[in-house]
Amino acid sequence: MTGTVLTEGVSAPVDAAPVTKADRIDSLDILRGIAVFGILLMNISAFGLIWQAYGNPLAAGGSTGLNLRLFEIMNVGFEGTMRGIFSMLFGAGIVLMTERMEKAGAGLATAEIYFRRMAWLLLAGIAHWTVLLWTGEILFAYALCGFFLFALRKIPARWQFAIGIAALLIAAGLSNMRYHGTLELSHKAAAAQAIVDGGGTPDEEQAEALEGWQEASSFAIPTEETTAMFTGWHSGSYLDAVTGQLSFSYQFQWVESPYFLLFDMMPFMLIGMALLKWDVLTAGRGTRFYAAMMGAGYAIGIPLGLYELGLLQAGEYGPLAAAEATRTYQISRLAMVFGHLGLVLCVVRLGLCRWLMRGFAAAGQMALTNYIAQTLICTLLFYGFGFGLYNMLERYQLYLIVLAIAVVEMVWSVLWLRHFRFGPLEWVWRTLTYWRWQPMVRKPVPVDPAATGAAQYQ
Repeated sequence: MTGTVLTEGVSAPVDAAPVTKADRIDSLDILRGIAVFGILLMNISAFGLIWQAYGNPLAAGGSTGLNLRLFEIMNVGFEGTMRGIFSMLFGAGIVLMTERMEKAGAGLATAEIYFRRMAWLLLAGIAHWTVLLWTGEILFAYALCGFFLFALRKIPARWQFAIGIAALLIAAGLSNMRYHGTLELSHKAAAAQAIVDGGGTPDEEQAEALEGWQEASSFAIPTEETTAMFTGWHSGSYLDAVTGQLSFSYQFQWVESPYFLLFDMMPFMLIGMALLKWDVLTAGRGTRFYAAMMGAGYAIGIPLGLYELGLLQAGEYGPLAAAEATRTYQISRLAMVFGHLGLVLCVVRLGLCRWLMRGFAAAGQMALTNYIAQTLICTLLFYGFGFGLYNMLERYQLYLIVLAIAVVEMVWSVLWLRHFRFGPLEWVWRTLTYWRWQPMVRKPVPVDPAATGAAQYQ
């Protein structure tokens, strides 16, 4: 298995159309498949446990033994990294799609098709966090990023990389400011609480500080109110779930979106564009390059991640500890992303675990279908109108569910793509994007039996 493009894009003007199997880049599909399962690995706690359990093992899911060890491994090794890789691949996909159409002579139709593609992704994202009930979905935000990044796709790779790094450094600076703001709020709230404990009445400013601290704490530490809210969504009917989670999802997806768009997702998308142009994501560099990339990434990311985990543990996963740990989060996250990329691309370059890589590649080729299918499965498992397992399982049991889903999706993706050109939702998206009915079923093309012994599908 290689990371190179198997055929070159045509130069003569042709009708714009989806990428063919021969034009796919194996390494990108493998990375996309790993990322889509890695995202579920991180999100499963938010699916199956109260929201605060995502970053606080004391909240739910078990805080001792195996459950705690698993939380620590995920926190140091995978927090934010799978989203980072997925964002890089999204940025790389923007470059690949537009360059392929422009080389094919699509001209101005490139922009029309591209923005239509993003518009449909935007609508799919809205449906995902409203009627499909996944508050933490990323399609909506990715589409918004896509609208903006079209204008930056052609700038030199060094500038894309530099802008992405600069945005992450700005994010680190903002996180440092946020930490000092949280620290000041904690001091004011402590003073106000002391007045209350002494039987006094805090003034208006002190009361606001106390209220602000309680609100900040509720994002990290469950309260009776937040627990009742989250369990309420999951215990009633489907309509109760839709209406119950809507305001929370709107706050998460829209009100808080500017920060995530500018300082979480787009920086990695720009870096992904640069890495594609530098032939890094395509596994086009040497094995030593990826080994060095892996070593450097982990040498920086793991110690920083352990440092951040130590801060969280010392602060009992409260809001001040979370704010302090976030100051270096973007640096440790970026380093771990490079470490993971180096590891996976080393495996690809060396041709190891071919059967597993084929499974990841097939799942990555059907990433949209598998991503939405994960939501449907988890909704069925954890909501009251399904099996009602919300907040009933331990963390290790949730990870076993992730493993089962990954195995099933890899197997079904491999089997599906033997007969069809696209995943079901990929076919719908492409048909709507190109505004033309896309052929779905693979047609067997006879080849020399002496060379292959079978028909080749294309």
